[in-house]
Amino acid sequence: MKVLRFLVCFTLAAACAHGAPPADPTFPRLMGMNIGAKNYDDPDYQRQLARLNVVVLGFYKGWKPAYGIEQVVRNLRKLSGGNILVGQYTVLNECVDNPKNTANLDVQVKLHEMNWWARKADGSRVQWTAQYHAWDINFTAWSKPDSQGLRYPQWLAERDDRVMFKPVPFDIWYCDNVMARPRVSPDWDGDGKDDSPKDPAIAAVYRAGHRAEWSHIRKIHPGLALMGNADGDLSDQEYTGQLEGAFLEGLMGKGWSIEKQKGWTAAMQRYRAARANTRAPHLVGFNVHGSSSDLRFFRYAFASCLLDDGYFSFSASDKGYSGVTWFDEFDFKLGAAVSKPPTAEWKNGVWRRDFKNGIVLVNPTQGPITVNLESGFVYLRGAQAPDVNNGAAATSVELAAKDGIVLRRQ
Repeated sequence: MKVLRFLVCFTLAAACAHGAPPADPTFPRLMGMNIGAKNYDDPDYQRQLARLNVVVLGFYKGWKPAYGIEQVVRNLRKLSGGNILVGQYTVLNECVDNPKNTANLDVQVKLHEMNWWARKADGSRVQWTAQYHAWDINFTAWSKPDSQGLRYPQWLAERDDRVMFKPVPFDIWYCDNVMARPRVSPDWDGDGKDDSPKDPAIAAVYRAGHRAEWSHIRKIHPGLALMGNADGDLSDQEYTGQLEGAFLEGLMGKGWSIEKQKGWTAAMQRYRAARANTRAPHLVGFNVHGSSSDLRFFRYAFASCLLDDGYFSFSASDKGYSGVTWFDEFDFKLGAAVSKPPTAEWKNGVWRRDFKNGIVLVNPTQGPITVNLESGFVYLRGAQAPDVNNGAAATSVELAAKDGIVLRRQ
């Protein structure tokens, strides 16, 4: 195992130096969205973050409570033994407009100087996320370039690179709000008429604005992996094959989650399609929201994620994007997958995938199902759910509705 860990860490380090980082070939794969609390210099928080395989942080310009951003990233790499990829949050489509927010005051000044704000035909600005006091931006090709020939996507890429990515050895450039179509209806093209987000031509130009930023990032900082918070499967031609990763926010656990609105099959289709529409190494985050005490929901979501090759991301109700929640199952090393991601149920409505050191089963149906297994499997042993993870032999497994299980090979 020490040799394997050395090889994995060596491969990650080499790839980060020469291009997009590879995916860890072993499971489970864990991702943290930790853009909330900014106590990144807390040694205990660093130790928690370092247990993850991928983590996205949300530093801001001028962050120096104890020491610089670069040192935090280096600490995470050291604590993880080199087996972590670290990303930094950015957002293109909107910006806070408040002179008291000095972290992005330079961005606000530029937006006002160039009048890049998204405006309706009557001149008023538009707002999608009013709760964050942010205003939408016209980052399309219909906006005017500055004196250097840069529109907002290129200008912001250069600004963020200068402030964050050149000084700090991040692996991933994270782009929030990568949406298939806009959520607001300003006059994007300046023809005196407000434009509908449902207009395919408007949506295509909107997506092209995101792609323009990504193209400029690759030009000025080649080698970083790009990850987007996608509200779709990235199948639109402007998005397909353009990102190394996708964060599928709230795939399960929220009232607006795909699994809640359209069912488990639709959620898994989104998951598989997002992986197919990204570039290698396909760093797709399977994000779910829930209570850390709802262990049945956790098992259901975790096992579902393990049916494909993505990274499991659990956002606890009491922590949001500001902490790391750990489950007993995370400590069990399944190893490499020995079967491909399944495209059909295994038996009786239950889905299965095999790994070197165990298997995962998922019951996505509305009722309990019992399945018989071949010999050689046992339940994990853990303290969080001792009634389930009791270490007993598993020859027959009863799965409740919307439940999952990780079993160990003897």
